[in-house]
Amino acid sequence: MRIAIVEDIAEERKLLRSRLETQFEKRGIYAELVEFENGEDFLIAAKERPFTVVFLDIYMSGANGIETARELRIFDSDALLIFTTTSTDHALDGFKVRAMHYLVKPYPE
Repeated sequence: MRIAIVEDIAEERKLLRSRLETQFEKRGIYAELVEFENGEDFLIAAKERPFTVVFLDIYMSGANGIETARELRIFDSDALLIFTTTSTDHALDGFKVRAMHYLVKPYPE
């Protein structure tokens, strides 16, 4: 399983990565976790090799998460998309790009 964490705040990336690693370890699941601090770098990597799951922040500098998700859906309709953000303002937009889930920060483990 290949998982992308797309988040511009380093502490938030680290927290999510730690929580995912803990849950995968408990379940004996191997996952490759790849971190990105912006949508542009993520899209370049996703075009080269697809991700199974994408955790995507909405409020980022450059392309925001909704724009990034729209671009992703042009060439990848299979990735499971989970938005992680501080606001519910874009929940409807998130589901328009077929998001699997919409997590509002701070979210529990």
